[in-house]
Amino acid sequence: MHIFYSEEKKGNKLILREQEVKHFRVRRIQKNEIFGVIYHGELYKCKIAYEDRNTIICEIIEKLKVKKPLKSITLYQCITQDLKTMDLIVRQATELGAEKLVPVISERSFRKKEAILKRIDKWKRIVIEAMKQSRRTIPMKIEEPVNLTDLEPTMEENLLLDNFYEGLSVKDVNLKANSFSVIVGPEGGFSEKEGNLLRGRGFKSVLLEPYTLRTETASVAILSILMNC
Repeated sequence: MHIFYSEEKKGNKLILREQEVKHFRVRRIQKNEIFGVIYHGELYKCKIAYEDRNTIICEIIEKLKVKKPLKSITLYQCITQDLKTMDLIVRQATELGAEKLVPVISERSFRKKEAILKRIDKWKRIVIEAMKQSRRTIPMKIEEPVNLTDLEPTMEENLLLDNFYEGLSVKDVNLKANSFSVIVGPEGGFSEKEGNLLRGRGFKSVLLEPYTLRTETASVAILSILMNC
């Protein structure tokens, strides 16, 4: 079943506009075909009630049951040198159920804040596309970039992926916790100063074994582990 995204509801009708209309046309939805529409944290089974060039009005047939994450995870992702790699991380983090993604500026990350801010609208669009693919009904929040030196532990478990430091194994983390924050470093990892600063503030260094992972792989690995344990 094809899934679309709406921000507008009138009575028993959900309305698709602009990019969603384009997506609808690409999918070649037929008049009596059933499809899904995400609206305000819910997924509805719908059919076409009316359409014109710029608008598609969808009649709600029923509200569908959807799975929602049992854990709250904030991903603090150090910004990759190639911002296209961040596009991939945003998509994957959305599909894996992260509640929030915070871009982090560190010593070895991409550091031009203005360029990062210009990218946020694109990342929000990627979130919507990933939601439709994964049937996620609540958008992952994208925060404005922060400096690594400003980070503080705020969750039940606060983790730092640092394969250049003899930290904990994942199995030694409280995987049954309800809330996690995870800091994933940039290409080349954290500087020794940064690692010591974060550990001193209460973040736990965690090793993903047996090898050193690319930053986009590490974020997927830790989110998958935390969400499914």
